Amino acid sequence: MSFRYFSFAVYTAPGVEEECLSLQDGHGVDVNILLFCAYAGVVARIMLSAQDLAAIDREVAGIREGVIVPLRTCRRAMKQGIAALAREQAAEAKSLRDRVKDIELAAEYLEQDRLVAWLASSERGAADTSSAALGANIGLLLSGHARGGRNPPYPDNLARAALSRA
Repeated sequence: MSFRYFSFAVYTAPGVEEECLSLQDGHGVDVNILLFCAYAGVVARIMLSAQDLAAIDREVAGIREGVIVPLRTCRRAMKQGIAALAREQAAEAKSLRDRVKDIELAAEYLEQDRLVAWLASSERGAADTSSAALGANIGLLLSGHARGGRNPPYPDNLARAALSRA
């Protein structure tokens, strides 16, 4: 199963989008890396190390910080700005915002491609169970986003959706 298909199937499962956006906006978690941790655990049955996560983050930091985050910021600002426009202007501006959203999604796919390339180039042993690898990978990622000694909340809906794809 491809990472793109897996991530779409998991992200669109009930409650997952909300969990992902909460982790992204509230704790700085890269949603593609979160989904990749699930994919690596469930599909590839790989337990990632802290060094792996650091390498993965370095691999995608440029596209995330240089392209995805600025596009997301622009799209979100446009949403607020469109609400203040007259109806006829709002329709045109919404069409423009939709194009920005499409470009943002294309950039997200580029990030996913880099994650898949990293996985293909790495050699890892398989974990005993996909659920153990999933839990370990997500737990390790979240521990890197801890604040005040507390990890962000574990994405239970995402974990259930990911395991259902095993």
